[in-house]
Amino acid sequence: MILLSVVLAGALHWGWPSAPHVALPHVEIPTDGMRRRAGYKVRTKAYHLAGWDMRIQRDGFTGQTRCQLFSPPGLGQGRISYADGILGFHLGEDRDVAQAWYSIDDAAAQPWRADYPTLIARRTPLDGGGLANPTGGVVLIPQEKLAGARTVTIRAAAGLTPKRFRLRGFEQALAAARANGCANAAAFSRASW
Repeated sequence: MILLSVVLAGALHWGWPSAPHVALPHVEIPTDGMRRRAGYKVRTKAYHLAGWDMRIQRDGFTGQTRCQLFSPPGLGQGRISYADGILGFHLGEDRDVAQAWYSIDDAAAQPWRADYPTLIARRTPLDGGGLANPTGGVVLIPQEKLAGARTVTIRAAAGLTPKRFRLRGFEQALAAARANGCANAAAFSRASW
């Protein structure tokens, strides 16, 4: 009887269910060359902290780190960028700021041309635009002049409305950038990537 049941089950294709066929994924074993090429990649990480954005780019081939720290433009405020101990206040690429004046925390205004000797001593490029507008719409102020400051108000030219920039969170963002591999001041760049 048991033998007849087994033969009948085989004829009717009854039996224990079999496991479905599963194809294993193809796994490539990394070689030394693959590991070396993977290390050559440029990796970028982006962070946002207290109104400031930072991008840290590590080049696996050269070992260099490039950093960008900036406050994106917001309501009533233009972009602020940081590089090599200098803050750049962007008033617009089409705005000529050669005759700009600025005030820190509503103190007496001063021309930003007065900072030229400090900027030139640090080898900071002062040109950012073309021949029609060599300033590129950016007013550069050394970081040490802004220590503890809350606001910077800039008037690009006589007859124009001054623009106020808030510096809240800059010191914390700079400390965070340094803690994430941007300890060298020369690693910071203001140029767009």
